[in-house]
This record gives sequence, structure tokens and C-alpha cells, in this order.
Amino acid sequence: MFAGCAALFGGGNDDAAPVSNETSSATATENPVETPSATSEAATESNTESVTEAPGPAVAEEAPSEEPAEPTEAPQPTPEESAVASDQPLGDTGADSAETEQDEDSGSTPLSQQNAVDKAESYLQYSAFSRTGLIEQLEFEGFSPEDATLAVDSLDVDYGEQAKKKAEDYIDYSAFSRSGLIEQLEFEDFSPEDSAAAVDSLSIDYNEQAAKKAQEYLDSSSFSRSGLIDQLVFEGFTQEQATYGAGQTGL
Repeated sequence: MFAGCAALFGGGNDDAAPVSNETSSATATENPVETPSATSEAATESNTESVTEAPGPAVAEEAPSEEPAEPTEAPQPTPEESAVASDQPLGDTGADSAETEQDEDSGSTPLSQQNAVDKAESYLQYSAFSRTGLIEQLEFEGFSPEDATLAVDSLDVDYGEQAKKKAEDYIDYSAFSRSGLIEQLEFEDFSPEDSAAAVDSLSIDYNEQAAKKAQEYLDSSSFSRSGLIDQLVFEGFTQEQATYGAGQTGL
């Protein structure tokens, strides 16, 4: 623009050209300064975008910040795995096996059976029992039929002697004929053989037993002489024993 004005008014003055050149040079000098800057900024922005937008490797991505996870306990082996590892049956332990072997070696009795044995022995110390009667008594106490039976059979009991003791117990508080006392022992589950042997082993005056039985009847009811004799015969006394017993009451 300055060059055009100089040509118009100066008519081709040679001094105007340097001015124009200097201006052009100055202009040219300013443009390169601004252009590289803009270009550099654009290039920098482009490079930045390229770097920013370029997908990085998946491994390089940072996971969002989280609280540190709780330490994880090592998984415990299952009972099956433990059994396989130890070559023992499932549910068994070495201590149980050792205890079982010790029980078998020592021949120890299970606690429930031992309690039944102790209870049976205590009964036999103050009363007499047949085998069946003692088992039934233990079952009445709550022991199982198996424990009661094993306990009784583990004892060394002379049931013939037990029958004799039971017969003596009956004679101490009531009067019996021979047959009546044998039947009472059989009712207590003693065998007929043990019952008869026990009664016959005792020294019993059956005449006296008839007299005591006759008096027991008269204490609870009224009888004629013949009626009382018949009642005594029904109880197992012989005719002679019954007659003697009735006569001892004053009839």
C-alpha cells in the first residue's frame, strides 16, 4: 500500500523502494513469528489430541481407586477331602478309633449297661427276684429291654436261692399253704422247679399256716365253721390242715 502511494505521488522515487522493502520485510518478519506459533500451537493441540485419543493398552488403564480388599482366608478342606487325605472313614477321628479299640481291648461295658448292672445289684441286696422279674423291674426304671437283659444276664445269680428268699419273705407277712406258696412264686416268674424246690427247702408248719389264714379271713369277714374250712381248702390247705386252722379260731 505504501509502495502504491509513493509511485503515485513520487513518480518512481528510488528512496521509496527501500521503505517498501523494509515494510515488506517487517511484515514478512512478523508473519513468520505468528505463523509458527499458531502452527506450533495447532500441532501441539493436534498432537495432544492424538495422544489423548489414542487408545492405550488395556493393561495400562488404571482401576478406580477403591479401599483395599479384606484379606481372603485360604479355603478350608471339606470333611471328605480330610478323610481322603488321612485315609480315615468320614466322621471318624483317630481319637475315636483309638478309644473304640481301647474299649474293645479292655472289654469295657457301655455306660447305660453298667448303670443297669449297678441298679440290678442294688435290688438284689434288699429283695429277691426271678430273672424275668428283675428285667421287668429295670425296664420299669427306664432302662431299655436290651440294657436290662444284658445287665441281668451278666450277673451270677442263683435263682433257686432267690426263690427261697422270696418264699421266706411271703411267709413273714402272710399265711400260705404249700401249693399256694408255690403258685405265688410262679406268679413272680420263678420256674415251677425253682418254686417247688424253694418251698420244700423251708421248714413250714402248714397247720399253723392254716390257723393264721383262718384268722385273717375272720378279721375281714364273717364265716361259719364249714364255710371257713372250705375257704381254707380253696387256698390249698389239705382238709386236715383246714379243719385244724378253723378250730384254732374257736369255731
